[in-house]
Amino acid sequence: MLTIPLQSVFAQSDTTTFSISVFGGPDITPPTTPTLLTAVPVAPTQVDITWSASTDNYAVTGYSVLRDGTPVATTTLLSYSDTGLAASTTYSYIVRAFDAALNYSSSSNSLSTTTPDTPPPVATTTASSSSSSEGTIAKVVLDELNILPGVSTSSFKLKTAATARVELRWGRTASYEIGYVTSDAYAKDHSILLTDLEPGTTYEYQLIGYTPYGKQVIIKSGQFTTLGDVQIVQPANVARFQAIASHSDAVLSWQLPAADNVDYVRIVRSHLGFPEHLQDGAIVYQGLKTSVVDAGILSVYSPVYYTAFVVDKNGNVSSGAVALVYAGSEITNNQPTEGGQWGVKPPVQKTESITEATSSVVRERVTAEMKMPESAQIIISQNSDLYTMQQSDISLLSSKPFQISIAKEHISGNLKSIIVTLLDPTDNRQKYSFLLRINKQKTAYEAVVAPLLVVGKSRLTVEIYDYEAEVVATYHAPINFVQETVMVKPVVFPDAIMVRSDVVLYVFLFLLLLFLIIFFFYRRRDEDKE
Repeated sequence: MLTIPLQSVFAQSDTTTFSISVFGGPDITPPTTPTLLTAVPVAPTQVDITWSASTDNYAVTGYSVLRDGTPVATTTLLSYSDTGLAASTTYSYIVRAFDAALNYSSSSNSLSTTTPDTPPPVATTTASSSSSSEGTIAKVVLDELNILPGVSTSSFKLKTAATARVELRWGRTASYEIGYVTSDAYAKDHSILLTDLEPGTTYEYQLIGYTPYGKQVIIKSGQFTTLGDVQIVQPANVARFQAIASHSDAVLSWQLPAADNVDYVRIVRSHLGFPEHLQDGAIVYQGLKTSVVDAGILSVYSPVYYTAFVVDKNGNVSSGAVALVYAGSEITNNQPTEGGQWGVKPPVQKTESITEATSSVVRERVTAEMKMPESAQIIISQNSDLYTMQQSDISLLSSKPFQISIAKEHISGNLKSIIVTLLDPTDNRQKYSFLLRINKQKTAYEAVVAPLLVVGKSRLTVEIYDYEAEVVATYHAPINFVQETVMVKPVVFPDAIMVRSDVVLYVFLFLLLLFLIIFFFYRRRDEDKE
């Protein structure tokens, strides 16, 4: 049987650039043999082992740990804690490396070690004899503790002076009634994550340490408070995300959103469909650049699907901008065929103009459990302005992001994706597409589109795909991107001020002259009467 690895991928970052290589030939070369370095019994029930790294002509995928000739674990690390052992027993260990094609290296050297005997239980001591007892069996000492509370989670990171197991108990009272978590392995560094907590709530906690010989001691008690419930704002997606074929390479480019809290952009690739989340495929790039080359990928797959996710400094993730590219095509194909199926190469798009909102549903693909939204239930919002896909007079500012959302109760069924596509106002042959994903509150499917910064007429299309990646419903609406009107105070130049001063002077002199004429006229008349 011939095993062929599909691909070997290395990500790029802003600090370091790696080559992205794709292999299509058979891989029959095993990794080099690792060297087992240590096998240390840290408790009557645990042995910690470490080994050197192996190398491979493509990449080492992981290591298999064998105890007494029997595989007990697979890991990508260079260490392993073997727990659940018997006291006063000798164990022998070897390690083997393997690659993506499941080629295994030869066995490492063997190391044997014997777990220590379990000491007799320590009798309860009086105050006068406690010091000698403590000297016989050391207790757990806490060196460092950091509690990082979140809205619904809290992370405990702690270090102990010696190897120990740690148990965390927590609750709203000192009875710690909610639950507890216990580590299986003895170690010095411990990390515990609590989930499903209530926002803005104070909890009591207690940390208990266990020595390798079973001594139990309370090492810390206290309180922690989760963060208040804050509104989670989805970051804007990248703008103008494109994938262009260049021989066997895929050239990706995009524009970063203008927000100042962007942490990084991650580009994820798949040949099965648009990646739906940060880990849904191969990571092609992560950082704050605006372009990357996925070298050689089109010699292996066609089409290739990409999703660009924006992650802000609070850990919020954008819905994802998507792009699609085919082998042998030097034009941009940014989205699946409208009204068609993924993986079918679309024809060259022509310039299109839509002046009225429209919608269509493929009835034969709508099953009994499916629920499609009405056009009026697809909301487009920008600042305080709200529109729906039923309207034909949508006017948006070209300099501001806008959001598309569908409430969860308006759509249901065995669906794959909801994709929104925007025409470039300056060239309707260019299209930019985005995923609508469920928000963290699980209330709506949303996407935030970054501004294109150009004015003109465009078209917004929302397509709903079923589990077979076929279009079930399509919605169109025309959009007019306009420039923001800024009220500017008129500038008064010095010469204008002088002109205005002269006019005022002339008016004053005229009125003064008129007053004098009237004054002397009436005075003359009065003198004549006398």
